Amino acid sequence: MTSFARRPSRLPAWLLLAGILLVAVNLRPAISAVGPVLPVIGEDVGLGSAALGALAAVPIVAFAVVSPVVHPLARRFGVERTVAASLVLLALGTLLRSAPGPAATLWIGTALIGATVAVGNVLLPVAVKKDFPLRVPATTAWYVAVQSVFAATASGVAVPLADLGGWQLAVGVWVVLVALALLAWMPRLRAAGRVRTSGAPARPSGPGAAAPSTPRGSVYRHRLAWLVAAYMGLQSTVFYVTLNWMPTVEQDLGVDPATAGWHLFSFLAVGIAGSLAVPSLMRVGGDQRLAAVLVSVLTLVGTAGIWLVPGLVWLWVPVIGLGTGSAFVVALSLVSMRAADPATASQLSAMSQAVGYAITAVGLVLAGVLRDLAGPGASVLLLMAVVAVLVLAVGLSVGRPRTLHA
Repeated sequence: MTSFARRPSRLPAWLLLAGILLVAVNLRPAISAVGPVLPVIGEDVGLGSAALGALAAVPIVAFAVVSPVVHPLARRFGVERTVAASLVLLALGTLLRSAPGPAATLWIGTALIGATVAVGNVLLPVAVKKDFPLRVPATTAWYVAVQSVFAATASGVAVPLADLGGWQLAVGVWVVLVALALLAWMPRLRAAGRVRTSGAPARPSGPGAAAPSTPRGSVYRHRLAWLVAAYMGLQSTVFYVTLNWMPTVEQDLGVDPATAGWHLFSFLAVGIAGSLAVPSLMRVGGDQRLAAVLVSVLTLVGTAGIWLVPGLVWLWVPVIGLGTGSAFVVALSLVSMRAADPATASQLSAMSQAVGYAITAVGLVLAGVLRDLAGPGASVLLLMAVVAVLVLAVGLSVGRPRTLHA
């Protein structure tokens, strides 16, 4: 029997949810705080646009590289221990990245952050599948909403914090949240230890929970898994290109850095509304096609608006945020909804993160190269628009109701 089929103990639902939410809180701020101060980092460390694009892509590359090994690690050590270890290493990476010293610490710390965030990216959908099997879209929406609140806050206060104590303070202060998440996760860790000591498996987490199951093969051989992975990667590409490059694009258009940072705050904050609305939208028509497609339409409207009417950038950026915030919930929900059981969900989550973030990493590097070739301006918006069209096309297929059992 695998660890995915067991509930650690009869912990109350509110405590299980609190652990999920507080871990989710830490999956964005360490990354979203970078975009508004990316030009400052470049000036301080001496990096050009292509190098900054590579720096922005480091966490995404780490997502792609680490995600495939998260499933075996969680099977070996359990979801609870694996997540706890990742939080400890996330704190170390956050401190290392912002520590004074050689530029190498910036790159190493950023890579460590990406590697540890990848663990949470893969295992939170698994935790949702285990603990709230009948409320996957709603639970996913809530943890994405909470995640987005803190991601938005991190981007909004990045420039003011950098003015106070340099970019190192702006990107390093979020280690406090990691410590809080680790404290909230400890009851699950202790309960899992008691289960292993007793040797008695816990019961499924609620009515309708999946029975214990071991995957019979690899999800990589299923077309549906590749569609889920493609949707994950393409929607993530739009999000991370916006997150890392929109403040720079706005500054090219004449917006001051602090205002651009707050526009990024609005991008992330409006995404909260989108993420909370998605569960209802995903029930329209009996499948998820409408939700999967509509989010890309919003992105296209926003990018076209910035290109055609840049004076209203304060309006168009939140429109993009509404689309990307919704798309992320759709992508995560599809991982759980298309999987027949928690064990398959773990495999599918790992695959979708690995393949998906490899796509995203390529997109981020292309955005930096495109900017170097085209010079300052809104050229990266063309890349975002092309990817949004691909999201729409994949959404039409992956949104059809089907279930995958590896």
